[in-house]
Amino acid sequence: MLRDLLIDQELFEILRTRSLESDDCGMNTTKEVELLEKAVFNRLKKKRSVKKYKKLGVTKGDLKQIIQLADIMGLDTLDGPSNYELAMEHEEWCTVCGRCCRESESVFIHKDELNLLLTFNSDLEKEIIRNKEFPQHFEIRDSHPCKFIDPDSNKCAIYTFRPQVCRNYPLTLIGSPGKAQNSIHLSSKCNYSVNLILKKSIILFDEAIRRLEG
Repeated sequence: MLRDLLIDQELFEILRTRSLESDDCGMNTTKEVELLEKAVFNRLKKKRSVKKYKKLGVTKGDLKQIIQLADIMGLDTLDGPSNYELAMEHEEWCTVCGRCCRESESVFIHKDELNLLLTFNSDLEKEIIRNKEFPQHFEIRDSHPCKFIDPDSNKCAIYTFRPQVCRNYPLTLIGSPGKAQNSIHLSSKCNYSVNLILKKSIILFDEAIRRLEG
């Protein structure tokens, strides 16, 4: 019910289907998306109890549908903050677990930041190769896990000069026909990812309630 106040059902189904299609690196599998949504639901039901909105006919199913929408839709479509803006505003969500550095498939480096990275890490020159899919980007060879993560502290050895793709995480660059776009790396084990979807879900829920009551 609530989700239908924010997006056409048919359009949602199309976007949902596309988002669940495995990309080349299998970043967001259906199982991982389901685990992420379950983790968000367990937090959202405490933040927005359906009992408070019982008279409006709100159910737990509505919460789950709102979370599914938060997975695939940027709030900027509703004149709200973009995924990037939300992620940059809440660096405290990161618990320095190190999973993003250990589990990410590749570290993309844009040509404009390549010289800066090599200035402070000249030994990297032999480790950097051009990315075949995105000509404007390079990548670190055999970067899984990342060579710069400290195994004891989980901290980055080049944090001050880390590539933009690392700064943007959990937003990651993925390929789509003829272009590249940002996608949220949906990991139920990443506190940053869970909180990002949770924050979006709360904003979407509140907007849906506002429309329902209006």
